[in-house]
Formats: sequence, structure tokens, C-alpha cells
Amino acid sequence: MKPWLILINDFCHDLFTGLWFGSFLTLAILRGKVGDAALLGELTDTFFWLCLGSLGAIIMTGVFRFFYYRNWDSAEMAGIKKRLLKVKHAILGSSMLLGTGLVIAWAL
Repeated sequence: MKPWLILINDFCHDLFTGLWFGSFLTLAILRGKVGDAALLGELTDTFFWLCLGSLGAIIMTGVFRFFYYRNWDSAEMAGIKKRLLKVKHAILGSSMLLGTGLVIAWAL
């Protein structure tokens, strides 16, 4: 298995774990705040499928991690890991800034 595929799998596993956690946390908060039953039903459906899809992706990437990981500390892996971590942090940092900006805009 190519080291860069292993690292992308790790990234996806972590990403979908956060998405899964955020989806059910958001839904729990919305259930206490949304008064319109139709809107709450629509939001529940959306977050339900988001949560289940994320959970499926977590399981698939986790199974891959469990059964197929080999040679984690090679020099080749270290170089690829460093590059992919920079890309991952650029994507997540941008998402954090954009998401925080949206939350601030929606709250004002």
C-alpha cells in the first residue's frame, strides 16, 4: 500500500469522526432550540443521514487502519506525512476560519 494512501485514509478517518460528532451534537442542540416541528423534522433527517454516513466512513477507514497498517516509521512515510499534514492543516485552518466567520455573521 502506498504511504500517501495510508495517510489520506488517516485524514479521512479523523475528518469523519469530527463530522459524526458535530452532527449529533448539533442535532442535540437544535432539538432544544427549534420550535417549528416541520423544520426540526427536516433538520433531523439531514443530520441523521450525515451522522450515519460519517459513521460508515469512520468504520471503513478504521477497518483499513486496523488490518493494513505496516511500516509506519520509514523515511519515505515521514516525508509524505510532513507534506500531507501541511495540506491537512491548510484545509482545516481555512475551514475553521470560514466556519467561524459564518457563525459570527449569522449571530449578528
